[in-house]
Amino acid sequence: MTSTRVLNQAGSALGLTLFLLVGCNAIVGLDKVQVSNAQTDSAGTSSGGQPNAEGGSGSGKGGMASDAGSGAAPDPGEAGAAGDSSGPPGDCTTNQECTDRFSEEAKGKAGDSSIVAGACIKTPIPHCVKLLSEDCEGITGDYSNDQAIFLGSLFSTKGSTATTNLPRQQSAALAIEQINAAGGVPGGSTSAHPRPLVMISCDESTNLVRAAKHLVDDLHVPAIVGPNTSQDTIDVSTKVTVPGGTVVMSPTGVASSIASLSDNDLTWLMVPSDVQRAPLMINQIGVLETALRAARNNKQYINLGIVFRNDALGIGTRTALNDLMINGQSLSNAINLGNHVQIDPYNGTDTDQHAIVTKYLSFLPDIIVLAGTAEGINLVMKPLEEKWPTDVDRPQYVLIDSNRVPDLIAATTNNDDLRHRVRGTGITPGVVVKDMPAGSDSPTATLESFKVDYKVRFGTDATASGMGPAHDAAYAIGLALAATRTQEVTGASVAQGLRMLAGGTTKLTATALNVLPAFKKLGAGEKITAVGTYGMLDWDDDGAVKGGVLEMWCIAGPPAPTTAVPMPQATYASSGLYFDLKTRAYSGAYVQCTP
Repeated sequence: MTSTRVLNQAGSALGLTLFLLVGCNAIVGLDKVQVSNAQTDSAGTSSGGQPNAEGGSGSGKGGMASDAGSGAAPDPGEAGAAGDSSGPPGDCTTNQECTDRFSEEAKGKAGDSSIVAGACIKTPIPHCVKLLSEDCEGITGDYSNDQAIFLGSLFSTKGSTATTNLPRQQSAALAIEQINAAGGVPGGSTSAHPRPLVMISCDESTNLVRAAKHLVDDLHVPAIVGPNTSQDTIDVSTKVTVPGGTVVMSPTGVASSIASLSDNDLTWLMVPSDVQRAPLMINQIGVLETALRAARNNKQYINLGIVFRNDALGIGTRTALNDLMINGQSLSNAINLGNHVQIDPYNGTDTDQHAIVTKYLSFLPDIIVLAGTAEGINLVMKPLEEKWPTDVDRPQYVLIDSNRVPDLIAATTNNDDLRHRVRGTGITPGVVVKDMPAGSDSPTATLESFKVDYKVRFGTDATASGMGPAHDAAYAIGLALAATRTQEVTGASVAQGLRMLAGGTTKLTATALNVLPAFKKLGAGEKITAVGTYGMLDWDDDGAVKGGVLEMWCIAGPPAPTTAVPMPQATYASSGLYFDLKTRAYSGAYVQCTP
């Protein structure tokens, strides 16, 4: 590395640090968003209400104010139907013009002095569209810039999973801020100047399709970070984004059926699928079976319960266990299925799982595989633990990454017995393996840089699962746009650009420091090897990640109370057992988290 490169990197790092330390109010465009008297900040969060918008169908090309894509024109006879468009098609030339118009309309109708953010979308004919909707409440970036490229994020940021998904949303927004701090994406087909990125952050928990249609059909974004669940990823792909020509990058979806979609190369995973995780889970069930048989007076048969959310997430995990052998036989063997093995789906939207709890209190499994999200902890595990017979050995739990939620931490804090009986498969950010050596260009370096940047920007630690992959996804989209900057911005061009992030001789971490070096290489038509917080940003032909490391996680007990933290909680930690996806080799050993 030359001294010039070092100085340039140091300058970039200092610039980013100053940018982050200045705080929200100094971010370009931040003071221009106000919705129903509530200021929206640049990290995709809002403290108040929002205008309504709902859209029709389109192709999703050209999610920006300046590049026109194709799609159905809004019907001028249905005011407010297509993203609350105002006036006839071809009625605008600038984003500021649309913002002024919408703001004036709001003032005239309700006397509201709030600024209503709008953009002049050129697809298919220039027309004004409100950026926010009843589902989309956050804006990151300078939306008033007429060269801005609009992107979207789609997470369940309300309800029971909000505590996990808000940090994921913020992580994606952080990547957008970092790219914009470096000047934006290099100009290309329509502009000689760098182009800022603008992310519209949406909640999908109320109406997934409606939220997605605002991004795809109204704003014509070329790419979306999210959704957070496998089923939502499949649903939004088949119903909205694939027909609309928009890339979707799910940071936490794991169902292998996602990679099997007929999606025109538009739907991508950021973490390993359930099929890729299955060997590690099967291995650990076997280890538990052996240990339990010995600990329970050489019990002849081990009872296994598999409880799964009846959607793509749970079904994928359940079917991935078809190769499991227990009690010396396959799951389907008559000795097992229906006798010593019970397999039970549940509806993830139900508020009560009394039937399953009652069944398992009679079945009394030795091992329970639980594949779901927070509801599996609250409606299955906790009731079982509360009602379990005192004279019967309690079950061991084998979970998946999506069960790794704050609810489980709350249930195991000051409950060492339960804590020691819980383990799960998950991704391992920053682990060093053969194809990811230690050093300044490793996933470890990417992860540590991300964690520092997130802490500086938001004031909290980056501890929720999926935060690193959410940041990686938004960062990768920015790099893909740079790689295809001379093309019209579409979902197809983003997908093409993502293929430029692996196989290059130059290895660069997906961090703020490397935005400009990556842009330089990609702008010259060269591939790079981009290193994310989990692993290489490298996908197979179906959009599934090629490599990386899985772990068995466990739960460490809370540290001793201090004045600063009088009531510390348990925390997630690695057990020390890892599984390399490429080599399919195990390393380390499972060691129960302490104390």
